[in-house]
Amino acid sequence: MKRKSVNILLVAAALAAIVLASRTVEGIGARKREMDIQYLPNTQSLKLMSLGYRNLVSDILWFKTTQYYGGYRMGRNSLRLFKHLINVITDLDPQFTFAYQLGAVIMAEDMGDFEEGRRLLRKGIENNPENWRLNFELGFLYYITGRDYKMAQQYFTMASRMPGANERALRFAASAAARGDDLSLSIKMWKHLADNTEEEFMKELAAGYIRKLEKKMEERREEGE
Repeated sequence: MKRKSVNILLVAAALAAIVLASRTVEGIGARKREMDIQYLPNTQSLKLMSLGYRNLVSDILWFKTTQYYGGYRMGRNSLRLFKHLINVITDLDPQFTFAYQLGAVIMAEDMGDFEEGRRLLRKGIENNPENWRLNFELGFLYYITGRDYKMAQQYFTMASRMPGANERALRFAASAAARGDDLSLSIKMWKHLADNTEEEFMKELAAGYIRKLEKKMEERREEGE
């Protein structure tokens, strides 16, 4: 019992150090200057300080990171340190899937760094191989930001085949296939959706897309004659 109390006190001290470092992050905007990344806690030091409470430390740092991002949205600071913060958080808690999802979007959209966003989601998939949402989010990143519809379709399709996935993943896969000009594959996916749903709305939606895609294929054949 005494040893547990000592551990808790030590972790509390570690968290105090994290908060202190995080306050320094928050102060970037107020001081209107950049801080070198070396002043932030790194993964290895935080693992040592956490004494096994890595998820707790990750949660504290995540809270501070969201404050840091909020400061950026309000024009108080840049996002220069964001990549480091997200990577530390996901190193401490590899199963923190929302950090991968939101972090990738911010990197790709706010920071204009698609490659870093892609890399972060790949890290998440490697650490959570059965999580369909991470595959879906990577497909969405390729679809919206990368404009790579073939890769988007591949990840949407992978997501759709994973346990727990909802039909939205296959809908996006069908859409990406059409955007990538693979009309026959898109039709096949829409037919699969129509055949495997009990919702009338979805059946009608799929039928509408199938008609449009078949018409487009017919027009192409006529142009080629």
